[in-house]
Amino acid sequence: MLRLLVAPPELVAGERAVRGEDYHYLFHVRRLRPGDRLVLFDGEGCEAEARVGAIGARSATLEVGARTLVASGRTEPRLTVILSLIKGERMDHCLTKLVELGAGRIVPLVAERSVVRLEGERAERRRERFRAQVRAAVQQCRAVQVPLVDSICSLDQALALTAGAELKLVFWEGAKAVPVRSVLPERPPAGVVMLVGPEGGLSADEVDAAIAAGFLAVGLGPRILRADTAAIAGAAILAYALGDI
Repeated sequence: MLRLLVAPPELVAGERAVRGEDYHYLFHVRRLRPGDRLVLFDGEGCEAEARVGAIGARSATLEVGARTLVASGRTEPRLTVILSLIKGERMDHCLTKLVELGAGRIVPLVAERSVVRLEGERAERRRERFRAQVRAAVQQCRAVQVPLVDSICSLDQALALTAGAELKLVFWEGAKAVPVRSVLPERPPAGVVMLVGPEGGLSADEVDAAIAAGFLAVGLGPRILRADTAAIAGAAILAYALGDI
């Protein structure tokens, strides 16, 4: 059933008006009609079934049923991804796949070799774009919680934000001899952080800084992967290790 993300205060039983982007998505993109059903969810663990009522030229009404709890509030993210900025549409594609694979937190990073460099208002606008991409992915993949998207930051800031994780891995082409499986514990860890470099890879100094912060340098096989491929492959491996797939 189609799902629509709404703000937690808006998830209440009764008649609800739909306008703007949500109206466009439901009635122009998905072409819902009166009587069609969908699920509203708040990204914090609650959802409610709804039925389409009247549809106008610019707004429509939904008849929202009782709210139900499907998860006990927001939990700590089990998989955090420190993702170096990738140019073009590959960043959007990568964010979508990370959400589908269970990432609970994404920390966008400006690395030494990042082609994309953003500061101030431009950085905040890009973060809002990332958050919109994540929200759209959540609606599609039926995730219960909306992953957190941090502000674009430096490596030192990213390492400090993720200091308390049980297992921290940096994917680096210089560590091909250390496969990921060799460092995974027997029991699923409570939380994992993975660090992925940009198109040109992480510098040796950046890898050293990550190792000094408790990260383990590991490889993803004998071939050089593109940045977005490395992030998606790493997330899939760790989702398996966490028991999520």
